[in-house]
Order: sequence, then C-alpha cells, then structure tokens
Amino acid sequence: MKGLSGPFPGGPAVMKSISANILPPLDATVSGEVTASIAGSPIGAARFAGRVRKFWFTVGASGKDDTNPLQISGELYINGVTCLDTRPSISHVSGEASQHKTTRLAGDTGVTQAVIDGDANTFSAGDIFTYDFDLVRTASPTTEVSNIVLCAELEPEIG
Repeated sequence: MKGLSGPFPGGPAVMKSISANILPPLDATVSGEVTASIAGSPIGAARFAGRVRKFWFTVGASGKDDTNPLQISGELYINGVTCLDTRPSISHVSGEASQHKTTRLAGDTGVTQAVIDGDANTFSAGDIFTYDFDLVRTASPTTEVSNIVLCAELEPEIG
C-alpha cells in the first residue's frame, strides 16, 4: 500500500477510508470467565507498514463485586513495546448489574478509553503485536468478567 498516494485516485483520503472501513483489524477473543491477568498473548503480525489507529475491547459480562474493586484493563504492544499512553479499562460500578460493556464508545460509567501514543504507534511489515489484560479482583466476586474481544485497528503507511 505504500506509495499509492501518488497516482492512486483520491490519494491518502481514500486510503485512510479503506483502512478504516475495509481492512480487517487484528482481533482476539478470550472465551469464558477471566479469573487471572493475561500476559504476552499474541494477537497477530503486521502485513504492511503503518500505525495503530485505535485499540479497544468489549466484554460480554463486566463482572460484579459491590464490596471490592473489580477492573480489567488492556495493553497493546508492538514488538514488546507499548503503543498506548492510556490503557483502556472497564471497572465495576457499585450497584450496576454485570453487563456487556465496551471501551470503543465514550460515555459509559466505569469505562476508560485507550489513548494511543503517537510516538510509539508505528510498525513495519512483520512486526508482532501482543496484548496483556490486568485483572483486579477479589477471590470471589459475585460475577466474573467474561468473554473479552479485543481489537487493534491499523492504518497503512501512505506516501
């Protein structure tokens, strides 16, 4: 995709639109209840040079523990180096039921969206992406966090 900004009709604007709407993201699924942190799991390798555009995750159940902290946060790495300034996280809010929540959209209680580090989000073809999830929980929350789907949206280098 590199070098397509010149003679390619529409130039960089079209390529950015394609990357946002057509290119598949790197994604991974953690099925079932999550009862411990997850470290260094591979999510995939870059097929082209570019940058990380967005990183977010969704849970099928946000968990429930009204008396102790319950939070899950994620981290995305390129060749072992984080590309985030702020980690996305979902925290249980006392009184809320365990429910589907996502860090993709702003405005939900207990949700923090990722902030991409603009100085550390570039990659080359063949670079490997890994992720961590840090879970803060007691020995037995009322409901566990479960069914995580994470997504790293990539944008090709243009020009």
